[in-house]
Amino acid sequence: MQERRASPLSEEMRELLVAAITEAVRAELSSFSLPLEVHRDHHEYLKRELKNHALRQQRNERIKTSVLGWLVITVLGGIGTAAYQLFTTLKEHWK
Repeated sequence: MQERRASPLSEEMRELLVAAITEAVRAELSSFSLPLEVHRDHHEYLKRELKNHALRQQRNERIKTSVLGWLVITVLGGIGTAAYQLFTTLKEHWK
C-alpha cells in the first residue's frame, strides 16, 4: 500500500491558491478575447452575409433558368427560321 504524502498546504491555502490561479488564467484569457458587444456584432454580420449569399444564389439560379429558357426559345426560333428559308428556297427552285 502506498503512503500518502502529507500536503504542505492546508485545505484553505490550497483553495486560495486554486482561486488565485483560476483568476489569473481568466484575466489573461480575457485580454485575448473580444468584448461581448463586438462579438455580437460579428455574429450579426455573419448572419447578414449568409442571408445575402443565399439570396445571391437564388438570384443566380433564376437568371440561369431564364437564360437557358431564352436559349431554348432562340434555338427553336432559329430552327424554325432555317426550315422556313429552306422551304421557300426549295419552293422557288421547284417551279
